Amino acid sequence: MSRPEWYYDDVRQLGTDFADAQQVAAYDRNQGRDPAEDRALAASLRIGSDQTLLDLGCGTGQFAREAARLAREVVAVDVSPVMLEFARNRAGDENLRNLRFVHAGFLSYEHEGKPVHVAVSKFALHHLPDFWKAVALSRLHGWVRPGGLLFLRDVVFSFPDADYRRGIEDWIQRVASPPGKGFTAGDFATHVREEHSTFRWILEGLIERAGFRIIACESADEAYADFRCLRI
Repeated sequence: MSRPEWYYDDVRQLGTDFADAQQVAAYDRNQGRDPAEDRALAASLRIGSDQTLLDLGCGTGQFAREAARLAREVVAVDVSPVMLEFARNRAGDENLRNLRFVHAGFLSYEHEGKPVHVAVSKFALHHLPDFWKAVALSRLHGWVRPGGLLFLRDVVFSFPDADYRRGIEDWIQRVASPPGKGFTAGDFATHVREEHSTFRWILEGLIERAGFRIIACESADEAYADFRCLRI
């Protein structure tokens, strides 16, 4: 599908270079290898053996693999070929044949077949500026069947707008790990400086304008949020 000259290039890498195999391995290590959280999330979404699921921004594929144990088919999408190769190898090791990988992003993915029952995106939508988040969510609306579910987890700021400096610095101090032990203060600084995490009140409006109804939003603190949304 041809794109106009002004269309956003959503497969270019922002922040950490995930075209580098060592960076991808480090990312997977920093994310943690315990699948219990993703297994619990997949179960909470009530994914059935007759259902299809779309995972946008699948990364190294940990959630996609857990979902594939429950769903009829999982389509896992990511902008990094190296991430996808890592995820594909893991799925092969686990003999998951109902898991399909696609190199694309929110704005370049073209869905084939019937709308899915469930769409999931974890820590990926922040790669897009807010204008393009709106476009992505509108496109997502077309890929999910009426009554289907969208689960969105991301860095989402709920501290007061004017208190942004305190909010960001408190967040980084709270979550940063020493080098070699996880994501560092420098990693989080890069995220804030070069990526596009936004305020909760903005993201809520974008989700609802795209045609979803937010049925639950859980925030562990001022910097993260989980949205469960019904496609209407």
